[in-house]
Amino acid sequence: MTMDTGASSTGREATILIIENDPSDRLLLEKVLSSRGYRCLSVMHGREALDLLDRVQVDLILTDLLMPVLDGQRTAQLIRSRPGMERVPIVAVTAYPPDEARGSGPGGYDEYLLKPFKPRQLLDLVERLLGSWTS
Repeated sequence: MTMDTGASSTGREATILIIENDPSDRLLLEKVLSSRGYRCLSVMHGREALDLLDRVQVDLILTDLLMPVLDGQRTAQLIRSRPGMERVPIVAVTAYPPDEARGSGPGGYDEYLLKPFKPRQLLDLVERLLGSWTS
């Protein structure tokens, strides 16, 4: 299978976790990604994401920075500290300038996507990250 269908090199559908408290942004991310065959799981904040990650495996994480309960930076740090999650790509989807969006060190983001974004930008980034981590 190819990345265009949302499949990873293991032959299973790639699963993307979306951490976004804004319903319209969350819906846009889900719509664009699911249209390419990706399995999307969505939560409203970092605490929900951590709870979900206790039960499911994901291939990539998209997270907003400013969220209630647990912000995106701290969420990324906590995810990175979990065994087996060190290599899962994390993307900050944010309205912040790049210097503020990119984390530093092992707790940071791998990439960022500035809002507003074009669907093609999102898909190109996701496909590149999934390809580099699964190849």
